[in-house]
Amino acid sequence: MQAVARARGLAAAAVAARPSAMEAGHRGQVQQARGIVVQVRDGNLERALAVMERKMRSSGMERLIRARTHYHVKDSEKRVLARKALMQRVRSQELGKKLREILIKKIRGQ
Repeated sequence: MQAVARARGLAAAAVAARPSAMEAGHRGQVQQARGIVVQVRDGNLERALAVMERKMRSSGMERLIRARTHYHVKDSEKRVLARKALMQRVRSQELGKKLREILIKKIRGQ
């Protein structure tokens, strides 16, 4: 039951952050819903909350919500997250360099 209560707290934060389709629409246009969408099948709310919690954890939304509520993050977790962010930046920069080189070669006609 604790998992359900915890998930409901996170669900309330996720739902509150997302405007309804009619509020988000401009001049009657309906925009696609943003965020995490979970279907409740056969009235099984427990299962739907578990799926939503898993999706939130995998998307990093749970970490963002915790950060906004001043949730204490262990130093070891900070180091792991910092290393992941560094590696992502390095990979992104390397990819950018490769793409620039390819474009330059195409422009020069080599």
